Amino acid sequence: MAPFGARAAGLHNSPIAISVPAGKRPPVTLDMATSVAAGGKLTLAADKGIPLGDDWALDESGNPTTDPEAAKVLVAAGGPKGSGLAFMFQCLTSLMAANPLVAPVLQGAKRLHSQNSVVAAVDVSLFTDVSEYGRNVDTLIDCLKDLPTSEGHSEVLYPGEPELRTDKDRRENGIPLPPGTVQKIRDTASRLKIELPQGL
Repeated sequence: MAPFGARAAGLHNSPIAISVPAGKRPPVTLDMATSVAAGGKLTLAADKGIPLGDDWALDESGNPTTDPEAAKVLVAAGGPKGSGLAFMFQCLTSLMAANPLVAPVLQGAKRLHSQNSVVAAVDVSLFTDVSEYGRNVDTLIDCLKDLPTSEGHSEVLYPGEPELRTDKDRRENGIPLPPGTVQKIRDTASRLKIELPQGL
């Protein structure tokens, strides 16, 4: 990802996942990258044959592009905010593990791998009753959903809710695959001499 103010890659897009228990609802989960769009969204756009958002990526010359085939560098979400978060998460992951990933590559070293992670767990019961905490999360969600919606929105969604709906839909209706993804599966299966299921 390009740091804010740069035209070349200099930071990992540092995905962040935070999950908290609720009461009656499933756990609430925020899972996001610090870039405008995650790298997988660029691959999906290429497979679907559709353009990228205007502010998603840069080409190899550092110019904004909507062409998923030309996109080489992700753009930070929220400008300096996403860039700052990505920088700090680099400090809390690979640097804290004494395994720098980005700087050595920028200095000319061969890229060996691309990700380190830090997992932290907080025992809610050290601060409050877990059941009460879950009820409070439910109440917060209910209050947010009762807010008036802005133009173009029919409801207020909480973190993870779109993904929960997608999961339910996929389980009931299957996973739609764009033509480019189907072709990649067919090519790989052919190369490995694997017979695919009927209809794929």
